[in-house]
Amino acid sequence: MEQIYTIPVNEAFEECIVTGDCPFCSLEATLEKNEIDLILGASMMEPDIRKKTNEMGFCKNHFAHLLKGSKKLPLALILESHLAEVDTLLAKPGIIPASSGLSSMKKLKDLSHSCYVCSRCENNFSRMLDCAAYLWETDEDFRRKCKKQKGYCIPHFARFLESAKDRMKKNTFASFYKAVYDVENAYLADTSEKLSRFVKSFDYRNANVPIDDARDAVERSITLVSGK
Repeated sequence: MEQIYTIPVNEAFEECIVTGDCPFCSLEATLEKNEIDLILGASMMEPDIRKKTNEMGFCKNHFAHLLKGSKKLPLALILESHLAEVDTLLAKPGIIPASSGLSSMKKLKDLSHSCYVCSRCENNFSRMLDCAAYLWETDEDFRRKCKKQKGYCIPHFARFLESAKDRMKKNTFASFYKAVYDVENAYLADTSEKLSRFVKSFDYRNANVPIDDARDAVERSITLVSGK
């Protein structure tokens, strides 16, 4: 199954050697954009997909993405049938006061934590992580690409390790970890050094010391710890 994703994974790792971005952030962003485009396009009228969007809805973040698009009629139609689904979750007040609304409370709470786009993206993204681990095991050129990365955001670095640990033999994982550790450690050290220079620039004694590439150190640090 993971071999289906070898092309997009390879392309993301190749591109990020140049851009310096986390390749998994790049993959995640592409997945999200594709899902948004699909849900407002051809997928909107497919019965199976509409049934799922009615039942799952969307998180606040993805509703915002959908709203940014120029296709408000498809979004209105999606919302119309989704609200009809929500209406079915509103149970009538019970005869026994203590139980009144309990059914609605649980169903609506579950709905507030579900999102069709999040679910789709996570399903595909987890397979891309597995694919990256698979490529490390089987493709020397991919290992070269991994070693040339600037680094990974911390959340995706942890998930990459987890995927690799689940599928690799101990010796292979040890070799893998050494390679990605060297990349990540250098990235962390570089980001920390720039942040330190940025902080020191506020000291009056360093008023004339140029900070150059440390001007966006705060933004870079946030990208490292939380993703882009």
